[in-house]
Amino acid sequence: MSITRHTFIRFSLFGGLAFLFLVTTFAILSRDNLFRFLNDPRIPFQTYMPPSAPDYSQSSAWALAPAQTDGVSIFVVSPTTYWGGKDWNTPLDAPGPQKYLWNEAIPNWAGPFQGAGQVSIPYYRSASLFSFLTVRNDARGARKLAFDDVLKAFDAFIAQTNGKGPIILAGAEQGGLHVLGLLQKRFDDPYLRERLAAAYVLDFAVPLDLFDGPLKEFSPCASAASSRCLITYGAFREGQTREIKRFAERTMVWDGQGKLKQTKGRALTCVNPVLGAANNEFAPQHLHNGAVAASGLEWGFAPAPFPEQTSTRCVDGILRVDRPKSRALRKKLGFGQRFKPEPFNLFYVDISRDVKTRIDNLNSRFEIEGRLAPPFENSMEIIDAPIRGVPGG
Repeated sequence: MSITRHTFIRFSLFGGLAFLFLVTTFAILSRDNLFRFLNDPRIPFQTYMPPSAPDYSQSSAWALAPAQTDGVSIFVVSPTTYWGGKDWNTPLDAPGPQKYLWNEAIPNWAGPFQGAGQVSIPYYRSASLFSFLTVRNDARGARKLAFDDVLKAFDAFIAQTNGKGPIILAGAEQGGLHVLGLLQKRFDDPYLRERLAAAYVLDFAVPLDLFDGPLKEFSPCASAASSRCLITYGAFREGQTREIKRFAERTMVWDGQGKLKQTKGRALTCVNPVLGAANNEFAPQHLHNGAVAASGLEWGFAPAPFPEQTSTRCVDGILRVDRPKSRALRKKLGFGQRFKPEPFNLFYVDISRDVKTRIDNLNSRFEIEGRLAPPFENSMEIIDAPIRGVPGG
């Protein structure tokens, strides 16, 4: 039986649509693996030639450079700005990451701190987003290189600010990892530790057991009246089970020995940013001070907040939130989007108010407790001398 030309075309069209449907379905189901594949540098980190290192004695190495101050010094470590592909670490002159840093990261994640003191933000060779989607040793190397940059930037920040006032550390997402490293590597110095008003480790998992180990000198902020403590959370809605599982089990943190260890099986820390306290109390929606979608906003401008967008509660180390009422505060849809930092800050105003309170708390402690005596700059060596009897004694 012969097949007419019309029937052949119809079957061909049907077959093409069926094939297209299968390809689209496969792409949707495997989109996470596809995103990883496309952003894998596919070169061992040991043979990788990283981008040129920044020189933090130069202002060009800073998005916002430090300067000498007697007031509050704020050190902000930006989140991931480069997804991957060619490099394990972000080239400092890459236009895409630079644009993302200034349009998204700085307005949303450094913005809450701009009214509290002098903000410094280093450029650094941040590890690519891909390096946070694999546990390969290559990815560990990329994160270590990024932290080495942050460590050098912080040392330059301390030297160049040359202050004695309160210090604030802040980092979102990857920046939070590096803030944890700074607390372990530099704040064993009691003179720096007494100046720390608070450290903000946002959208990054912090195991509770760190406070019995490398962070034993610190604690999660017990209340809004605390200082020299950590504010940290990972915010998720009900139903985001895959995201919660990845956050709670696949995050890697410094162990105090310079090694990265997974958070799987470890209880996490949660400080409710609305209450400013590490507890499991429920904060109703009307207490939420305000979220901000600050993308594209120039530094120094105050964004318009969206208050009363969500209720909050810490449950098993995870900050449970509602879906925000404003569409501007919902994660964008797109290829690999769920892995990327949020293009808004759900607790922008809450953090902005909190940081000023922590600074006031620390200044009050200075007035009540005093300050550590400065170390002697010039020491004198005392040499033992023999005791001689008095002649004729």
